[in-house]
Amino acid sequence: MQISVLGCNGSRDVGLNPTALLVDKTILIDAGTCSEVLSNKLRSKIDHVLITHAHIDHIADLPFLAQTAFDFRSEPLNIYGIKETLDDISAHIFNWRIWPNFNEIPNTRKSKLSLRHITPLENMRIGSLNIMAIPVNHTVPTVGLLVDNGKGAFAYTSDTYTTELFWEKIRDHKRLKALIIECSFPNHLEKAAKLTGHLTPRLMFKEISKMERTDIKIYVTHLKPTHRDEVINELRDRSKNLQLQILEDGMKIKI
Repeated sequence: MQISVLGCNGSRDVGLNPTALLVDKTILIDAGTCSEVLSNKLRSKIDHVLITHAHIDHIADLPFLAQTAFDFRSEPLNIYGIKETLDDISAHIFNWRIWPNFNEIPNTRKSKLSLRHITPLENMRIGSLNIMAIPVNHTVPTVGLLVDNGKGAFAYTSDTYTTELFWEKIRDHKRLKALIIECSFPNHLEKAAKLTGHLTPRLMFKEISKMERTDIKIYVTHLKPTHRDEVINELRDRSKNLQLQILEDGMKIKI
């Protein structure tokens, strides 16, 4: 299983893309970026898009992915999310005002976009992967993901403040090899992190300890561009005994 990091930042800035992880070329996790990184040919190969929550830095490229599906695909593009997320996407994006409703183009029977509900804590098969969505603690309904191809697995927190259920569900997973965890703000902005449902380095290391494992490769994502250098310095100060790496746009991870 290979993860291509199309974007891994907590906002858009010059040279920095918001969140999107492409797994084995056909499954996209979050869609904060895509069209400015992948050609039409590569985008048209994406069969499934999993959206962890409806914040703009995780869904910004959904309209353009839908357009790509309409122009270049014979089969529908499948968009997965919990009910609240899909309701928000339908109400506020694919609503004929902000963007055409591709669920109805060319008609409801032959549309090139299919919205599919995820039930939290249930295993589901998407393409070649088994995936479980796990509720986390953010300002809107949000899920992290446990992704397994039968040989190896990784966990992705998405955006979260301190949480419990996520760690309970992943800590004993035998094939777990990597964790992708958010860390948005420096330590002195912990109040802002709590208010907006994010982690600081101090909070992140406490969260990792709940996993009760030291054999997992840890990748840190979702740094806010304004605070990126400060967060990186604070992470490096505490990461000596961990297999920790800060994600960068364009990176590839082999699981």
